[in-house]
Amino acid sequence: MRLFIAEKPSLAKAIFEGLGGSATDNMKNGFFEIGNDKVTACFGHMLELFDPEDYDEKYRKWSMDDLPIPSVFPPKLKPKKEAKQRLNVIFSLINQADEIVHAGDVDEEGQLLVDEILNFVGNTKLVKRVLISDLNLKPVQNALNNLRLNDDFVHLGQSALARSIGDQSFGYNFTRAFTLQGRKQGFDGVLNVGRVQSAVLGLINTRTLANKNHTENFYYDVFGSFEAPNVSIRAKYYTTDNDVVDEKKRIIEASNAEAIKKECVNSIANIKEVTIKTEKKSAPLPYNLSTLQQVCAKKWGYSAGETLDVMQSLYEIHKLLTYPRADCRFLSEEHLADATDIFKAISRTMPKYEIAINEVNIDFKHKAFNSEKITAHHAICPTEKSGENLTLTAKEKNIYELVASSFIALFYLDSVRDKTRVVVNCGKNRTYVATQSVLREQGWETLFKEDIKTNKPRIGVDLSTLKQDQALICEKISIEQKKTKPPKYFVESTLLAAMTQAAKFIADPELRAALEAKDKDNAAESGSIGTEATRASILTKLAANVNLVTVDNEKGYKEKVWKTTTQGQDFCKVLPKEIIAPDTSAIWSQQQLLIKEGQLTVKSFVSSLDTYLYERITEIKSNGISITPNMQPCPQCKTGFLGERNGKSGIFWSCNTHPDCQTSYPDKNGQPNLAVKPKRPLTVSNHKCPKCEKGLSEENELSLQKGRLVIFGHAQAILNAKQPFLIGLANLTLRA
Repeated sequence: MRLFIAEKPSLAKAIFEGLGGSATDNMKNGFFEIGNDKVTACFGHMLELFDPEDYDEKYRKWSMDDLPIPSVFPPKLKPKKEAKQRLNVIFSLINQADEIVHAGDVDEEGQLLVDEILNFVGNTKLVKRVLISDLNLKPVQNALNNLRLNDDFVHLGQSALARSIGDQSFGYNFTRAFTLQGRKQGFDGVLNVGRVQSAVLGLINTRTLANKNHTENFYYDVFGSFEAPNVSIRAKYYTTDNDVVDEKKRIIEASNAEAIKKECVNSIANIKEVTIKTEKKSAPLPYNLSTLQQVCAKKWGYSAGETLDVMQSLYEIHKLLTYPRADCRFLSEEHLADATDIFKAISRTMPKYEIAINEVNIDFKHKAFNSEKITAHHAICPTEKSGENLTLTAKEKNIYELVASSFIALFYLDSVRDKTRVVVNCGKNRTYVATQSVLREQGWETLFKEDIKTNKPRIGVDLSTLKQDQALICEKISIEQKKTKPPKYFVESTLLAAMTQAAKFIADPELRAALEAKDKDNAAESGSIGTEATRASILTKLAANVNLVTVDNEKGYKEKVWKTTTQGQDFCKVLPKEIIAPDTSAIWSQQQLLIKEGQLTVKSFVSSLDTYLYERITEIKSNGISITPNMQPCPQCKTGFLGERNGKSGIFWSCNTHPDCQTSYPDKNGQPNLAVKPKRPLTVSNHKCPKCEKGLSEENELSLQKGRLVIFGHAQAILNAKQPFLIGLANLTLRA
């Protein structure tokens, strides 16, 4: 028996059909069967790394004394709760199989996902590898006819394993260390640290501070109005090194602008250069998940998580769109061959597109159809299934229409514009530039009239009719005073874009190049952090930490604005620089490349990381951290802070310097009730109770009620036993 282990059900179905199975058959008992072949499917990663407390129960409680928690290699894995039933099926099939075919996705995580299952059961049987990026029938059959040995790809999975161990150890150690030190400073909340999450927090913080610390200044744009018979041109002054300018080449002194005006007004000018270029622009490449999330955020304000959830529904439930977590923006030649059937499905699902589909050029081949550029997955596109009898939500309709119109546009001709640039000389070699763009053919842009700004007809002369050396008179010089503006705050769409181009935020050119090299085979990204599958969850987790980040509506922005709070800014100050920038991802990327090439072992990677963590955690222990408190100061000791705790009787608030200060208050609507007299620490004597052998305290010995001494509890037992004991209460000493 030959067993195929696919990464996901849709891939298992495609393999089954590629082996000759019927498209109408459904998986039974957790697998497909045809002849001597069985095909089963995972649901992503079915196993996960042991948590620290799985190795040692003491790690369940957070303590600085236990940090850093050392990495374990090789790591132990445990089945995910939701995966146990399917895993049992897979284990049983592996036991029955004579040969196994690894059918994970064609990337690092896809390799690790199946490898770790095989290693978990101690498999020793022959394992082959099938490489499938396109689920269309012909590419699947071609892949099935060209199986490779899985040993050729093991290093790919080892690279993913190194990152997985690294991210866990990195996150557990730094999160615990900073959180525990933060509590000492009166900050009640988890200070999460993650390789990607903290880098994104750093981006948000840098932009927040740029806005907060922005000093408003003025700059001056100079425009010249040039006239001749039947000619009128308005051109913008082009600054030189002799002008007083800022980093954006803008004039920043009014006297500089006035000097240009005085020199040029009423002067003779001439046209130095007329350049006319025809610009052809093809339809954009189809969407991958990140670009789709960005567009949905801009158009409708959907969060990255919302968009992914809707995509999952359109993929898994309605079967109208292809796999959503795609990082690629190319399609295969098979999609081109199936275009007619896809168009039929679109027109039945959304009749509004019938006219647009009738006008497609089916013989036109867009550059998007290139099988060689497909990575682990192809771009998102409509399937051949009709949704005419389905009831879609408003969000499902919106996203389906985005993907459908994007696919239709691939079969429309390019848009064509004539772009003219005119350079005018005036005064003592002063240069002015005028530009003009004229739409000649709208092409694919007819499908996006609402989204694409078309140029308004130019009032005045057509710049393309002007000639070089033509004489003009400078009739007027206008000076426009403008205020400098800080860079815009991040919103969800720009954050997603920044995560796909994160390398540009790295200062070190070598590290920047290293992160860019990671995506050299992916045209959609350049020096990215996170993946299509994780970016939405990273942003969701960041947004949920309201102590560090705010996500709110703000005037002048269509999307919600992301900013760091005071504590978020404090936190970024104390985090190492390589953590609040994408530097760590770049460093790991270099090491992962060596692992993939067989020049570095995972054990060496982990060992190096442990050394780094030890050094950093030692610094944190020695230096502590500085962060603005968000806890109520303790009214009793004046040095500690009241933190929320869960006790046997419910929530209460106690001082974080316990046991030095044992003050506590009951809870009232999520805050300590300071109106209630606090519980004071009990005085425990050195005398042991003969009944429980614990130290005697005021609480279990005696109390004063209305001036009368009342003996109760274990103290009564002692008296009954006629054994001597001493206790001090106020100024009273009692001997029994």
